[in-house]
Amino acid sequence: MQSSVGGWQLSFSSNTKDTSSSRNRFIRVLFLGQPGVGKTAIAVRFATRRYIGEYDSSQERIYRIEGTLGSSWEIADPPGDTSLPPNESRLRWADAVLLIYSVTDRVSFDEVWRLRFLLNQSRKPSYARKPAPPVVLLIGNKTDLGAGPAHKDRMVSTAEGRARARHIEAHGFYEISARESVDQVMAVFASLARLAPLVLGPQHHSFRLRASTDGSIETRRRQQQQNRQPGYQDEIYGSDSSRPLRRRLSISARGAPH
Repeated sequence: MQSSVGGWQLSFSSNTKDTSSSRNRFIRVLFLGQPGVGKTAIAVRFATRRYIGEYDSSQERIYRIEGTLGSSWEIADPPGDTSLPPNESRLRWADAVLLIYSVTDRVSFDEVWRLRFLLNQSRKPSYARKPAPPVVLLIGNKTDLGAGPAHKDRMVSTAEGRARARHIEAHGFYEISARESVDQVMAVFASLARLAPLVLGPQHHSFRLRASTDGSIETRRRQQQQNRQPGYQDEIYGSDSSRPLRRRLSISARGAPH
């Protein structure tokens, strides 16, 4: 396997055949967010069901997961250097984008505005070939740190997260704990698998979602507050939420850090 940016390249495959479709949809997912919000933890949770809390964020990681939730996945987890903007080719590459912040870090929440703007700019019609707008989900991670009667570590409320999802015209909003619940993470990707055909169409480039890619998000927001995107998903989980999702995974890892 080769990645366009040096880093780890990992492959995962499921032992369980998904018979819901004769051919799995291939979905390319880009994770965006500040360092420390849990991007890599979410990717590893989805791929392996395990939680690992510490990672080297200096390199991009590519995860390829076969036969999970009726789809095959390629997940790009970029380096965490906030001094550099996201790679434009990656922004245009993605079929789906997770904008991830920590509910305990308001700076990471505010960063979502900039990341959404850069994503919009990468899809402007001035390019010779304009790609279809991707599925966009807003994810508030680390709810376990903001749980309890005092909510002492929580800096971003659920209401603020839900409002921000509407403002940036996300297709859905989730609050999760990658540390505490694999089922919450799986639910996010189940939503992506469900939304992809609606937003991208049966063929990824045969459908164009009407979305604001010219910087006029605020104007369109006023017109669309009562009309959410097709299939909009809004789910809030507590740290004790459970939703059984059973699948056995066999794992193979290839590649080495460059």
